[in-house]
Amino acid sequence: MSGIRLRAIGCTEIPNTRRQEKMITVRQLEILAAVIEHGSFRRCGQKLNISPVSVSEHMRALETQLGVELFVRSPGGAVTPTAAGARAFDSVHELLADVQDFISFVVGDSARQEPIRIAMHGFMMRNLASAVAAFDAVHERQLSFISDDGAPEDLHRRVIAGQLDAAYFYAVEGAYGLGQTVGHEQLAIYVGEGHPLAAEINVTAAQLNATPIIGLAPEKPLRHMVDEALRRHGVVHSNHVVETSEFGLILSSLHRNLGFTCMFESIQGEEKQATGLSIVRCETPILPLEIRRMTRRTALRFQDVRDALRLAEQTFTRA
Repeated sequence: MSGIRLRAIGCTEIPNTRRQEKMITVRQLEILAAVIEHGSFRRCGQKLNISPVSVSEHMRALETQLGVELFVRSPGGAVTPTAAGARAFDSVHELLADVQDFISFVVGDSARQEPIRIAMHGFMMRNLASAVAAFDAVHERQLSFISDDGAPEDLHRRVIAGQLDAAYFYAVEGAYGLGQTVGHEQLAIYVGEGHPLAAEINVTAAQLNATPIIGLAPEKPLRHMVDEALRRHGVVHSNHVVETSEFGLILSSLHRNLGFTCMFESIQGEEKQATGLSIVRCETPILPLEIRRMTRRTALRFQDVRDALRLAEQTFTRA
């Protein structure tokens, strides 16, 4: 078998005389990930309980096998990834997760003791309690749904790294190529029952643009999805009278008729605090958000993971 050859713009190539015809090992990939995460051979060694010299030897061997330098080594022991090292880091967690999935698939259930971990926005979890109990009653592995309203890119990295078996997130149609669409969540415009828009029929985008808006805090990923849905509806203004991460404050602001908000239509029938609120009858409906799922291809080999995903998506359909 010939040695691996890699030539790329911006890479420092290691001369052919240094290359060796050896296979890249899983241990080398584990150490590579740890070095970049911790920024030095010493801290990597402490994390993995090996000496800095051993870390350095593994990385030199990997660089020789790849034919490129992966790190810029600085006096004092600090290291930073080269362009090639950064690309390697982008892929290494997925490779390691695939290896672990392979081992679990071959060895069987004895190698898979941890719960199935599925992250999703907290609102998606509202109908899952009884389903989790039913799942745990008939499967060896327990099922753990994790409330997480993080950015899709962050969830994707955690899925690829094997920290999650799957993740669900909300998205405006066409906004993300990550994952696949498995459901929809209808949006609606809400006001307090005493607000002038509550009595209107065929409310226009112009009327909404002239009304103060109550919304999520800007740092919330869902805020950006709702803003984009409103923009596609023709509602584009910055007159946010309230911006908050507290759902209760949004509801109380609506009850005080401070403005309107855009949130999930199903809240009206599921939240006691929504009593006293009205859904505005718009001239054209607000587009729904997609519910998108990300998972590793190798994780789908396992029947219990597929069962867990099917269970979650059935609750989305019933919602």
